[in-house]
Amino acid sequence: MEQSIEAVSENLRTVRESRGLSLDQLAELTGVSKSMLRQIETGKSSPTISTIWKIANGLHLSFTALLRKPTVQAEVKSFKGVQPLTAEGEKYRLYPLISFDPHQSFETYYFEIDPGAIFTGEPHKGNIYEYVFVIKGTLQITIDGKSFMIEENEFLQFKADHPHKYMCVGKKMASAIMQVSYLS
Repeated sequence: MEQSIEAVSENLRTVRESRGLSLDQLAELTGVSKSMLRQIETGKSSPTISTIWKIANGLHLSFTALLRKPTVQAEVKSFKGVQPLTAEGEKYRLYPLISFDPHQSFETYYFEIDPGAIFTGEPHKGNIYEYVFVIKGTLQITIDGKSFMIEENEFLQFKADHPHKYMCVGKKMASAIMQVSYLS
């Protein structure tokens, strides 16, 4: 999947127009300012992870619905084949791998988080689960105040409707695969 500001701009404009929403109405639904939405739609601003989540939640879309380009039948790709979405001063790097598709009801990401860095995930609306498979390092994931330590070759599954934090513990970077499942 090629992730670019052009894809976000085009997808956001297409969804907004297909639903007959003005920028004012979209701002009210998402909590993102009208001026920021206009800048995103015109390709003049690259949105943060948090902004994309606010827009996706407000429109009841998957995160990658705003990022994706058409997929191909078979293709070998690198986990880090696209420019990452970053947070926490680039100490958290998120690489979209598999976009949401209504026929598969999930999306998949690869992410890296530097030692001591903390990323706070927005609560998801609906019956949504996250599955985090740690490849390298150790993650502490805190969900609604309860913490879980996940080591290499372990995974955590949880309902993602509460605030959740990812923290890299230890002295080396942690990397993981995250799958977000949208159940009906």
